[in-house]
Formats: sequence, C-alpha cells, structure tokens
Amino acid sequence: MLVDYHHILMQLVIVLLLWVLTRLVRRINRGPRVRRVCRYVWVCVLWIMSFFNLGMYWTAYPIALWMILALGLIFIQLVHNHEFIYRRYWPVFWNWSLIYAGVVFIASLFSGRLPLI
Repeated sequence: MLVDYHHILMQLVIVLLLWVLTRLVRRINRGPRVRRVCRYVWVCVLWIMSFFNLGMYWTAYPIALWMILALGLIFIQLVHNHEFIYRRYWPVFWNWSLIYAGVVFIASLFSGRLPLI
C-alpha cells in the first residue's frame, strides 16, 4: 500500500509543535528536572505515534528490542561498577530510549501497512 503523506505530515507537525513547546518550557525553567521530564514526554509521544503507525502486531518487535537495550545497559553498569545504581542508570536509559524512540518513529513513518505474518 502507498504511504499516506497526509498522515506523515500531521505527525511531523505534532513533532514540530512538541519541539517548540519543549524549547519554550526549557527557556522558562532551566532546571534539570524540566530537562528530565521533557525527555520522558518525548519518548512517550514518539512511542505512541509509532504505535499508531505500526499497529499492535509490529510494535512488539521494537518494544522487545527496547527491553534488550535496557538489559544491556544494566549489564554494562554491573560489569563496569560491580553494582547497579538506579540514580546512574535512569539518565542513561532515558537518553538511549529517546534516540531509539526517534529511530523507531522515523522508520514507522515510512513503513506503510506492513503485512501480518
């Protein structure tokens, strides 16, 4: 099936509006908590839009890889520090989650209607 350009344009407008909103919020309040909350919001919004693009069936694969990424980060921290500390884990996890959610979202924009296997 062909790619729905209207749908892609609407989602890109949503991403652009969210970017403008986060820039405004960061200008008003420059604390680390605001940066962290903006990162959470970005990851959640990108995953939700990817879910609508991919559908229920195909969304399971990126989420499974996301879990493997989380376990890999835990393993790296255990090997490096010989302990697992949440305070060190969560910022790294959310940074990598934002990158991964962005890649999944971009891939989902051009996935079209993937067939059910």
